[in-house]
Amino acid sequence: MKLNPSKCVFGVPSGRFLGFQVHQRGIEVNPEKIKALEEMASPKTLKDVQRLTGCLASLNRFIAKSTDKCAPFFKAIKKGKGLEWSTECEEAFQKLKEYLGRAPILSKPVVGETLYLYLSVTEVATSSVLIRLEKGIQKPVYYTSKALLAAETRYSPAEKIALALITSARKLRPYF
Repeated sequence: MKLNPSKCVFGVPSGRFLGFQVHQRGIEVNPEKIKALEEMASPKTLKDVQRLTGCLASLNRFIAKSTDKCAPFFKAIKKGKGLEWSTECEEAFQKLKEYLGRAPILSKPVVGETLYLYLSVTEVATSSVLIRLEKGIQKPVYYTSKALLAAETRYSPAEKIALALITSARKLRPYF
């Protein structure tokens, strides 16, 4: 393997890696991505909404219950309808911009440390957050979220919780 010295940085307190800001406290969203979303105008076309959902998909690990927060956008771009940008979509868009302005810093788990998994189930999605305790304070490690398919929305609450657990176990496999 060859290293390009102009692209290598050693002994720095923080830096950008794969689009995220990495430092000793953990991983946080790249401020440039947040700024781009905050400055984004309300979507006017189908392509704009698709671009927005794509940007949000890259930030899913930082957004608690991301599928629930993005549900209005998915409804707005249902196939065959065209774009129906409602006041509900606009409210969700503004709330997401506000949330991302103070997005959490994801903490790095320590090997052998006990991690906690919280599950959440709604009518349209399942979500989870992997948490670690640091001096009695809960710090998020990773957020997951999954939209329910049509058949899955008819599951009983216990089945939805089981589905949330299975989905979380698959996405969080490196932590177990």
